[in-house]
Amino acid sequence: SKSKLKSSKREKSVLNSTGAFSTNPHAKPDERLLIEATALLHESSSPNAALPLLKRYLLTNPNSPQALDILGEAHIELGDTEAAFAAFSQSASLDPEGQAPPVGTGPEKFLWLAQLSSAEAAVAYYEQGVEIIKHWLSTPTASDPAITAERGLPKKLVSALCGLAEIYMSDLCMSPDAESRCERYVTEALLALPDSAVALQTLASMRISQQRVEDAVAALKRAFDGWRGLPPVHGDVPPYADRVNLSKLLIETGEYEIALEVLERLKDENDQLPDLWYLGGWCLFLLGEGEKEREGGGEWEESWGAAREWLENCLLLYNTLEWEDEGIRDHTKEILSNIGKEIPEEMNEDEGAEDGEEDGEGEGGWESDDNDD
Repeated sequence: SKSKLKSSKREKSVLNSTGAFSTNPHAKPDERLLIEATALLHESSSPNAALPLLKRYLLTNPNSPQALDILGEAHIELGDTEAAFAAFSQSASLDPEGQAPPVGTGPEKFLWLAQLSSAEAAVAYYEQGVEIIKHWLSTPTASDPAITAERGLPKKLVSALCGLAEIYMSDLCMSPDAESRCERYVTEALLALPDSAVALQTLASMRISQQRVEDAVAALKRAFDGWRGLPPVHGDVPPYADRVNLSKLLIETGEYEIALEVLERLKDENDQLPDLWYLGGWCLFLLGEGEKEREGGGEWEESWGAAREWLENCLLLYNTLEWEDEGIRDHTKEILSNIGKEIPEEMNEDEGAEDGEEDGEGEGGWESDDNDD
């Protein structure tokens, strides 16, 4: 499905750079094929151009873990998860410790295999990747230190440990040792990178499942504060998908205003995701619901009016992109129906026009707000 493919591709920021290759102009012809394919994929983001070069190289070097890893990455970029799994699996069987010469292939294939698997199989791949990362980090001679640093191994270690914790909070939550495993994985992740937003969000998820909401909120606020004042391109800002997940957790814990701050920033970066508009609308609806219960005036109507805009944008994108998450579509329609019972569409428009007149903008006030969005 589209959502599955997006999930696989978005992790590229964490799992890229599966290997480093010499740019030696005196390299053998087939080695130059691999060097060129790697550059096309990593530097030019051209998986379609890299594929034929990789296939030519593999005709004469069918057991090259480096080539198979790059092939797997190219298939991930193109959304072909089955072909990617096959390439990574073959590489893993040839190179189970990620130490293939000349510089070692590293842990990335195992982390990809974990993401493309589920339950016990995913756990096994993650654990294999974690062991390789720990070996590389504790043994400077295991790899060129410059390559190790470039790969961002501490972040990958945290990502893998948090992936393990998430599995034991979902697929394997009924395992007798699920809670103790989660605690161990999250603790280890935070020891590796104490300020990691990913680790703090995973800690929050665990605390929510334990009904320790105050502790969860503290972890979420700390996660957000770590990158709150940074520009989107800064290296310490988590990937877009992780920030979407942060907004979900903030909504779940009732921190609606902080969730909206996160969602507004995400909207400025990329406003083409139906999930984003759905979450913003749902958050504003819940915020207005609380205001309505407190009967503190008409603030709830303003929140619900804004929720309507977000949710209508969600449906528009959902239909335009032929999105596949029917749950989002159905819940969006349900919320819009509930809003419509309290604030008819005409009433919403009239109030917007009145606001515009008060600002000296006449009847076009509401329309200008829409255009700003």
